[in-house]
This record gives sequence, C-alpha cells and structure tokens, in this order.
Amino acid sequence: MNQDQLTAVVEKARSDGSDTLDLSREDLESLPPEIGGLIDLVELDLSGNRLTELPPEIGDLAGLTRLNVRNNQLTALPPEIGNLVNLRGLFLQVNQLTELPAQISRLTRLNRLNSSNNNLTRLPPEIGNLTNLAWLFLADNELAELSPRIGDLTGLTECYLQGNRLKALPSEIGNLTGLKELHLDRNELGEVPPEIGNLANLSVLYLRGNNLTKLPPEIGGLTSLTWLYLGGNQLTELPPEIGSLTGLSGLYLEGNQLTALPTQIVDLANLVWLYMEGNQLTELPDGINRLTRLIQLNLRSNNLTRLSPEICGLTALVFLDLAGNKLTSLPAEIGDLTALNELHLNDNRLTSLPIEIGDLVDLIDLFISNNRLIRVPETMGKMTSLERLYLSDNFLTSLPSEMDDLISRGIVTLSGNPLND
Repeated sequence: MNQDQLTAVVEKARSDGSDTLDLSREDLESLPPEIGGLIDLVELDLSGNRLTELPPEIGDLAGLTRLNVRNNQLTALPPEIGNLVNLRGLFLQVNQLTELPAQISRLTRLNRLNSSNNNLTRLPPEIGNLTNLAWLFLADNELAELSPRIGDLTGLTECYLQGNRLKALPSEIGNLTGLKELHLDRNELGEVPPEIGNLANLSVLYLRGNNLTKLPPEIGGLTSLTWLYLGGNQLTELPPEIGSLTGLSGLYLEGNQLTALPTQIVDLANLVWLYMEGNQLTELPDGINRLTRLIQLNLRSNNLTRLSPEICGLTALVFLDLAGNKLTSLPAEIGDLTALNELHLNDNRLTSLPIEIGDLVDLIDLFISNNRLIRVPETMGKMTSLERLYLSDNFLTSLPSEMDDLISRGIVTLSGNPLND
C-alpha cells in the first residue's frame, strides 16, 4: 500500500467513525500524522509492516484498547504512547526496541504487555505502576536485571522472561503471589532467592538452561506447583523440601550433576513424568515404587550399575529409558511392566536378558543395541506388538526360532553381530 492509498484508507476510517482498523501486512514504512484523527478507534493493527517509528499523533487515539505493532522495525516508542490510558493490550514483540519509555507508567489499565523478541536491556522502574497487568511477556531480550519494582505488579498471573541475561532475581519477586506461571529458561541465574517460596499459587516454573547449583529449601513452599523444569543447570543435589511439592505432575532434571536424589522424592505421589537423563546417578532411593502414577521415566546417561526391582513396581509406566548406563543385568521383575510401549536399554553392559522380558507383550519399540548379549530368550517371540527391535552391536551368534516371525516382518535390526558375518 502506497502513501496515497494509506491516506485514503485513514480518511475513510475517520469519516466512517470506524472503531477498528487493520493495516497489518501492508508493507508500510511510515504512518501519516492523519492517523491521529481516528479518535473513534478502539483497535489498531499495524503488525507485519516495516515501520521504524510511530508518529507522535498516535497519542491522540485516547480510546484505543488494543494496539498491535508486532513484527516491525521499531527502535523506540514515542513518549506520547503514555496518552493511551485506555489500552488493555499492547503488542510490541519482534521489533528492535532497546527500551520502553517511562511514560508507559500511565497505561494503568493495561492487562497484557508483550515486548518479547526485542533488544531491551532494562525495564523502566515505572513499569511497577502497571498494577492491572496480568500477562507480561518479555522473552528473548537482553535484560540483565529486573527493577525491584517488578514486585509491584501484584496482578500478574503469567510472566515470561526466558531468553534474557538475568543473573539474579530481586527478592521482591516474592510479592507476586498471584503468579501461576513463571518462565525463566535460558538466563544466567546462579541462584533463586528464597522469597520464591512465597508464590503459593504458582503452578508452572521454568528454570531450564541457567547456572543454578542449588535450590533454596523455600522451594518447598510452592505447594500449587504441577510442572517444574530444572534441566540444563549445574545442580548437584536437591533439597529435601522438594518432597513437599506433592501436586507435581512433571519434574524435569535432565542435564545436571546430580549424584543422588533425596529420599523425599518418593513423596511426589502425583508424578506422571520424571526426566533425569544426563546426570551422575548411581542408584535411586528406596521406595521409588511409591510413584505409582509415573507413565514416563527417563534415566538415560547416568551411572546406574543395577536396576532395583522396586522400579518394576511402577506398573503404569509406558516409557522407560535406561540407555547409556552401566547395567549388566535386569531383574526378573522387569516383566511386571506390562504397560510399557517403549523400552530403551541400548549402550549398557547387559550380557543376558531375563526370560520375563517376553511378558512385555505391548512393547512397540525395544532398543538393546550396543550391549554384550550372547543370546536372547526365546520368550521374546511372544512380543507380537513390536514394530522396532534393535539388537545391533552385540555378540549374538544365533536367534531362537520363536523369533522367526519377528525377523520375517523386517522389524529386527541385527547389524554388528557375529551372526551377520
């Protein structure tokens, strides 16, 4: 749309008294000052253009409740943005903003602010005036710190701060007691303040990809938490208070340096997903079989030398990954895991399999490559649901005839065994 066409559209909207105007994806590079004459506008969509600035006259649109300028090339906002005192939604994501003007503090009715995917290095302290904010999206910026006034945003229910450069959180974060989701993935956090334990309504906490070496015991105060993401940190231990998070459905601890788990982990009776791959665990705590709702358990790439029969009491398991450990055998009780669809045993030191493995008749994928198997039990012929069976890189010289049907179906991978020589 060229400037003449744009001016005509703006004039028609003015004369019609339009309350909405969609100028998205029109390849606009600038807006005419006449835009300020659209005093009846309630919603203005300017997304997906090439705007590098907004004219000061944007501030004349005092009736606006929603302004969308995402996916442009804005480097700054005019101070007149503060005149839009009726705004409920302001969408600034995917621009080139380095800061937000202090005048944003006047937008006291703002409910949703999205300034993700910009170049923000700081937030103005005045942001604390936006006490009606419920959703704050600031992901993928360059924020190195948060103003303590973040704690004034007591109406927040969702806060997205992932992909920044935060090294610490102000203690005032604990004032946000209405928060339900807090996203802090991909920052540089070395610790979490104890005040985080005040967020009793928090249900989702993302802390993946930081520099955490420990968690404060106050984490046990997050009694509403259902999802906790801690992968990709440097945790060497978990506080015993983790056992207080009895509402957890998902606990993600992958890629840390845990050598053991606190015994209180078995109190998380509502866990459904437990991911601990890429740690240094040598064993699991006694009573692990109490996690009876687990359907996915990932223990890949640890230092397990034996599998406790207690794990085989987790009869709801559908997915079990034990690859990349140091297991030399499996307990006979493995056959009790009859709900399993997928079992990873590759890259261990298994020299044999118990005959009870044949009881896993609902298995679809079975990975046992790169072990030390000389033979496999004939009971594997009962595993008729298999669609993929990986037995490559073992020491197999023959297979039992009971497996002929599996082999004829072309689902068995046997490369790297003597029987193929």
